[in-house]
Amino acid sequence: MNNGGDVLARGGRTAQFSAGGGAITEIEHDLSLNPEIVGTKYGLSEAEIITLQERREKGEKLEDIQPVDQESMDSGLKVIDRRTAFSSPKPVAQAEKKFKDKQYSEPSTILDRVLVKRIPEDPEFERMEDGSLRNKRTGFVIPAAYRQHNNIGIVLVVGQFVSIGGLRIPMKDIVHPGDRVTFGDYNTEVYKQSPEKTKKLCDAVEMNYEADEEGLRIVRVQDIRVIERPVEDSNG
Repeated sequence: MNNGGDVLARGGRTAQFSAGGGAITEIEHDLSLNPEIVGTKYGLSEAEIITLQERREKGEKLEDIQPVDQESMDSGLKVIDRRTAFSSPKPVAQAEKKFKDKQYSEPSTILDRVLVKRIPEDPEFERMEDGSLRNKRTGFVIPAAYRQHNNIGIVLVVGQFVSIGGLRIPMKDIVHPGDRVTFGDYNTEVYKQSPEKTKKLCDAVEMNYEADEEGLRIVRVQDIRVIERPVEDSNG
């Protein structure tokens, strides 16, 4: 047999108590056990709550009152959605510029650093929308989380020299723009610039441009593992 406490625990609006022998309404229950939520839950003023409490003390039966917000019945808290206040943010006022924006030349690396544009992955694989790779021949998919970064690219810009054993060796004696290199990916720095500038650098080394949202790579010459020189086409 269900007693009053069980009914209230299941969210019942009223309960039967054997001591009183009568039904207790939800407002009476809240005034007895949760007086702090009555004002918010039923939309009552402090004076109205005092009046109801005085009526209960006199033994009067209180009529049931519908809560003002059905969604806040369980918690007794009124939830106010304030997201609309941020739906149309205003732009920050920009101070008037004292000088015009400057235009800059194409990048040039310094010392023993080279600028590399990574080439697409193995042509047997195609990149999927989620970043994973699928083998065109077998259909095998490598999830993006387990895909290794490609560490092969074409050199676009080289620095001036590298210091080895206290000697300065010109970079042109080691690596040239247009070389294909394999490098250690973990020590690289990301360099991002406008696609227009990157396209010019690609054109200079006769490389077909493909967008790479991860940017170019700045690599120290010591981290280059393999260098492959372009072979002139004798039929060209």
